[in-house]
Amino acid sequence: MKKSLIVSAICVSMAFASCNKAVSQTKNDTAQKTQNSGEKTAILSSLTKEQQEAVKLLIRDTLVSNPEILLEAQEAYEAKMAREQNESVSKQFDKIVSEANELSFGPNNAKITFVEFFDYRCGYCHAASPFVMKTISENKDIRYIFKELPILSPNSLLAAKAAIASKSQGKYLAFHQALMAAKGDLNLDQIMGIAQSVGIDTAKLKTEMESPKVLQHIEKVKEQAQAVGINGTPGFIINGKLVSGFNQQEIEAAIGAARQ
Repeated sequence: MKKSLIVSAICVSMAFASCNKAVSQTKNDTAQKTQNSGEKTAILSSLTKEQQEAVKLLIRDTLVSNPEILLEAQEAYEAKMAREQNESVSKQFDKIVSEANELSFGPNNAKITFVEFFDYRCGYCHAASPFVMKTISENKDIRYIFKELPILSPNSLLAAKAAIASKSQGKYLAFHQALMAAKGDLNLDQIMGIAQSVGIDTAKLKTEMESPKVLQHIEKVKEQAQAVGINGTPGFIINGKLVSGFNQQEIEAAIGAARQ
């Protein structure tokens, strides 16, 4: 019995040492993970059924008595996922901003490139729009790229197609702001009314909206969003740093870091 408890205690120590290592470790090599898994399996296999149950009970009691361990593990997991996502964003960033037909605002050789993925029917995107436009007007050292990501409804797609088609008439930014300020469902009639209000030839716009190139562009943007883990709108990328959702403080911090 004494030997059983000693073995169990050793296993508990090993288990928690492994947990602590997982919490502090940033990224393990796949081969190393496989080796560690094999070692743990071997350790468990060397114990009797009673010893294994004792270990599980001790671990359970420890977690119940110290639930903050679970919070620490969750925080470590979220931090790890964020690091991995930003690594993915950094790898994809040059491709995302270097599309030949990409419409951008600000100098092409700017030190900072600010990318926004958005949906015209997204309330959070509407909330972010005044801040984004203010940032554009006050910062002449940033290149801005807008990425239409219509994921909320069929009308989101209509608005995105109209915005992209408006580029040939040189009215994109004014149309973009008006769409972001609009209330309602953004059906085709409303979109055309908004387009007309900013001086767009709506007959030409309707024709260009149906160009295969417009839909191809939207599909490419969707692929880019998926590649970096953007599943909702808005999503911002500042020089390879991802900011999910409209977090003004985090966006400003990313811009500040990019300037250093």
